[in-house]
Amino acid sequence: MKDFLRHPLLSTIGIDHGFGTVGSAPRPQCLVLRQTHGTRVLSPGEYRAQERPMEGDGLISHERGEEVGVFTADCLPVLAATESGECVGAFHAGWRGAAAGIVPAGIRRIAEMGQILSAHIRVVLGPAIGPCCFEVGPEVWESIQSETPTYVQRRRRTLDLWELVTHQLLEVGVSPENIGRISLCTRCHPDLFFSHRGWGTRRKGRSMLNYIRRDMR
Repeated sequence: MKDFLRHPLLSTIGIDHGFGTVGSAPRPQCLVLRQTHGTRVLSPGEYRAQERPMEGDGLISHERGEEVGVFTADCLPVLAATESGECVGAFHAGWRGAAAGIVPAGIRRIAEMGQILSAHIRVVLGPAIGPCCFEVGPEVWESIQSETPTYVQRRRRTLDLWELVTHQLLEVGVSPENIGRISLCTRCHPDLFFSHRGWGTRRKGRSMLNYIRRDMR
């Protein structure tokens, strides 16, 4: 059975995390939101203080052992942690959320919560639909250029979510050596991922959970 995928950028500092596959096990203890393809980032305290289901596309935590996550099909999951491991975050970046800046917004909140510079935050971009398969229309490029005017469109018909979010991370001050990725296209690997574009109606609403847990120190 396939399991969660992990990245050494987070594993080497002792951060428990995982990017889900079709065979990864449920994690009922993980806090998640009703995702809206926006830029709302919440802490668990904000999450618990309001009626559920809470809406948003990012969760951050500094509570020991607390686990936060996001669901994805073809959208980009992003997991982040301070180098001390004291603050973590999980973000859901479809093209709308990515264009609007969900990931930079999440990184700023982690930096604020941890009282550190963004340069000391490690960020891993997980599996998503790749530029090989993600055809988009002019409205997508218009939205991206409106929100991230410094991003240069390198392709005419397809979008590279990894490249766009990496560009945004560098702009917000994350160090290049602190950015990692698992460059697997969800549509190209239907054996691994519940791709919306790859599975179609056979997906039946199933998605992958991507989680990160604040360490116990």
